[in-house]
Amino acid sequence: MKFQRPKGTEDLYNQQVIIFSNIISKLVTVAKNFNYQEIITPVIESADLFLRSIGSTTNIVEKEIYQFLDKGKRNLALRPEGTAGVIRAVVENKLYNNQKQTLKYFYYGNMYRYENPQKGRNREFHQFGVEVLGTKDPLLDVEVIILAAKMLEALNINDYQLAINFFGSETTKTKFNHALSKALMKVKSKLPLELQTKIKTNPLRILDAQEFQTLNLAVPEIAQFYSPEEKAYFATITKMLTILKINFNINQTLVRGLDYYNGVIFEFVSNSDALGKSQNTLIGGGRYDNLAQELGVPYPYPAIGFAFGIERLMLLLANKPKFTETKKLDLFIISQFQTGLSLSLLLLNDLRKIRYFVDGNFSLFNDKQKSNLIKSIQTTNNLLVLEKVNQATCYQLTKKTKVVIKFENQEQLLTKIIDLLKISEVK
Repeated sequence: MKFQRPKGTEDLYNQQVIIFSNIISKLVTVAKNFNYQEIITPVIESADLFLRSIGSTTNIVEKEIYQFLDKGKRNLALRPEGTAGVIRAVVENKLYNNQKQTLKYFYYGNMYRYENPQKGRNREFHQFGVEVLGTKDPLLDVEVIILAAKMLEALNINDYQLAINFFGSETTKTKFNHALSKALMKVKSKLPLELQTKIKTNPLRILDAQEFQTLNLAVPEIAQFYSPEEKAYFATITKMLTILKINFNINQTLVRGLDYYNGVIFEFVSNSDALGKSQNTLIGGGRYDNLAQELGVPYPYPAIGFAFGIERLMLLLANKPKFTETKKLDLFIISQFQTGLSLSLLLLNDLRKIRYFVDGNFSLFNDKQKSNLIKSIQTTNNLLVLEKVNQATCYQLTKKTKVVIKFENQEQLLTKIIDLLKISEVK
């Protein structure tokens, strides 16, 4: 019987894993530099968590959620995004107890959405995200955007555009939804049937649909409904971004696909041809001040965050040497005589104890195999060939030289190998 991976999933191996690991390493380093702590949550959660937090009329819930009953008849789901699980963990474990403390978390892991697989978008995908809870301030919002920009900088990604929008409070959002729905009803006949069904249930989702944007229909803008306080809040954000020389554009049709957003929302969009125009969003995020209280925090507990799709980053970085090169071994050991195989194992063990990056082969090599290996090997700086019970040769591949080593016992050989490796390090 032949087994194949499910549609919309990928096997990552060799260079793909190298790129993936390098991306995660860079993002973790930047997050920790901003004093974020890692949080790990389950891949499976109660389905009601996502039905309640994401919004029952979003595409994710309507079409894409992997939902199932387990053997105990519990209604579960594979997580389609990371924020809801982080908030659930904060609520369940009462991490919010100190109201004056700002919680700053980062996470990464597998997410699942049942959608049509395409370039940069799979049914199983990987996401890196950050969440900040307990504080609401326009300067914090700016710092979160700075963090996103710094992460792209760490990945050597500079060809992007930052788009921002501002929803304001739930009251403002509700007023806008009502006015938008009313305006869309007047032009209903011009909309595709799929969008017509959203006019009353989720008119905001119509705004960022490509089909709608090509129609150039006149609809109200949310800025018309801002309170004076909301105008001042958003003005502080745009002023600080300008002072910090972070280029941005205000996009009144920017919505994001999750109903829990309020306040500032933003996207970093790639200009690279590697992604195409339909899957070019690198980072999406925004403020969601009501979600924690809806999920059980007994008082208002504001929050803001964003997330990356790792697969899209991998497409952008696939040809950048900094992300595709592997670290070379300090030493690779082979043997041309039987007892040398045991000696190889002992040497490898001793060298790893003192943090050398080494490996070996436990099959015997003849002269021809040794010569072929020397010509083809790309993964190591030095090749040690155990030739006789008292002789070895170290081929210093980076310098294209060799050193013959005479030894009486394992300890003496180990000392001479370490001396050679130290010289290589200096060089």
